[in-house]
Amino acid sequence: MLDHYFSRLSLLVKRLLPVYFAYFICRVLFYSFNQTLFSDFGFFDRAAIYFYALRFDTVSILICNSLFIILSILPFSFFYSNAYQKILLWLYTLTNSIFILFNLIDIVYFPYIKKRSTADIFNQMGGQTDLSTLLPQYLKDFWYLIVILIVLIFLLVRVYKKIEVKRIDYNSKNPILLTLLLLLTCGLTVLGIRGGLQKIPLDVVDACQYAKTQNSSLVLNSPFTIIKSLEKKQLQDLEFGIANPESIFNPIHYYKNDTLQKLNIVVIMMESCAKEYTKLGKVKSYTPFLDSLMDHSLTFSNAFANGHKSIEGIPAILSSMPTLMEDPFINSTYATNFYPSFANLLNSEGYTSAFFHGGANGTMNFDSYAKQNGYNAYYGRNEYANDADFDGSWGIWDEPFLQFSLKKMNNMKQPFHSAIFTLSAHHPYKIPEKYKGKFAKGHLEIHESIGYADHSIRSFFNEAKKQTWYANTLFVLVADHSSISDHPFFRNNIGQFAIPVLFFKPDNSLKSTYRKVFQQSDILPSVLDIIGYNKAFFSFGKSYSDTLQRYAVYYTDSRHYFLNDSLAFDLINYQVDNAVNYRRDSLLEKGLITIYPFETEKRYCQAYLQVYNKRLINNACMAK
Repeated sequence: MLDHYFSRLSLLVKRLLPVYFAYFICRVLFYSFNQTLFSDFGFFDRAAIYFYALRFDTVSILICNSLFIILSILPFSFFYSNAYQKILLWLYTLTNSIFILFNLIDIVYFPYIKKRSTADIFNQMGGQTDLSTLLPQYLKDFWYLIVILIVLIFLLVRVYKKIEVKRIDYNSKNPILLTLLLLLTCGLTVLGIRGGLQKIPLDVVDACQYAKTQNSSLVLNSPFTIIKSLEKKQLQDLEFGIANPESIFNPIHYYKNDTLQKLNIVVIMMESCAKEYTKLGKVKSYTPFLDSLMDHSLTFSNAFANGHKSIEGIPAILSSMPTLMEDPFINSTYATNFYPSFANLLNSEGYTSAFFHGGANGTMNFDSYAKQNGYNAYYGRNEYANDADFDGSWGIWDEPFLQFSLKKMNNMKQPFHSAIFTLSAHHPYKIPEKYKGKFAKGHLEIHESIGYADHSIRSFFNEAKKQTWYANTLFVLVADHSSISDHPFFRNNIGQFAIPVLFFKPDNSLKSTYRKVFQQSDILPSVLDIIGYNKAFFSFGKSYSDTLQRYAVYYTDSRHYFLNDSLAFDLINYQVDNAVNYRRDSLLEKGLITIYPFETEKRYCQAYLQVYNKRLINNACMAK
């Protein structure tokens, strides 16, 4: 009977269905833990999203279980042996446990990166963080995820074992039909992995067909985004019919200055200090010292990060190198390219340079980045050499490490450039025991540690004022990225990139507010402009003095975003898909792309990306 031939396929489907249920549970938990990060929508809208998500879940489940599927449909009688069935059970349990674990991790990781995890999560686990200290902390803080994982796997195995295996004597059946069954199953599996019959396999950006951009992560699952980002390693050499894209965006800059002012340049990169946490956010400030410094600084009130993570923010700030691709630039195939930095440009002008970060040496490859980019010295946890000030998680507490940095700077030959990256405002958001109760706890777990970080910078400046080099120094204070939020604007795809940036000179000569759009990659050219640098250099940003065609650029969820003073354009596959006025429409609900042509803006976006890709592909990111 024909139904005999399909009984094996029926058994396979019954065994895979519980995995769909596990993914459904993970998605419900993902939404429940993070619902404030999604735009408001009702029960039926959410039910529709869960339904459409089945398409993305199918891709992940079939990829995860592809070997299990093949072994389950081989037309041989040994399939029914106890040993073979045990092998299938172990394979099913192990592979699905790993994929379900990734879904569970994003329940708690999503608030920090505002997107589903991508393949760079393996870089984070593979040496860029000190797992020996962080893993126990994560297990302690998020123990309930392990419990959920154990419960889900237990239920999967229990249901799996209850499914009856009906034995069929395949030796007496038609081998041609058995082969056709095998080919049919393989064909359906490949079709499911593609996500359907469409020309191009299902991709991350397709989630936006079924939900608003802000809700697209709910349609996706974490194994899907990780798998898709693994496929995207090389940039495309783009062609949009623009004869000379560098006439629209030219990455070679030259300022006609007469004299170089050899100011000391100190760049303080503040971990997770979102604009929202300062007075610029106009919500509630947790940074009294930073706020007071803004009153005497060139303050950029409409500034944005070029990425979600520290590993993306540091090269954007120090090298004007934004990450506009899946892999963070430092981990990409282009990381060994030649490109500018504060250190390698200023060293040739007689500067000395140092990079300071209190984390374990090797964290996010910052020590390698510093060495490659010409920093004369790197000071990390190893060089600090006193674990009495270790926070137990990430590295040395901000206050003592900033004081350590100050002492090292006192011994540097002037003029000097220092890049200092703080770390205390990071999960698990600890502060030293002696400061418990001193800073406002606020309503988010990060607020107290932001207060401590702000206090640490105050202490740094109080000591810096006493140094002979202080008066001849330009200080840059900038966040590496934003962090968790429960505010409607600061959790959307624009507001979540908003950060504070300020340039401070002790003589108050820069005191003003800059209201045009500004980005991390504009810092390098702006500082060089201020000090009178008069040589050609390469930069993907612009000086703040260049007021024409200003944009902030970043890449998230397989989409490029370009922001000018009021409009935000998002691009899918390098084509402008939508435009909103983020100044007037804070919830990003009123699309303008069907109302206005925006031809000039579209042309700029494509020209910029064409230049970016071509320059990285050809290793042409230097002025000469």
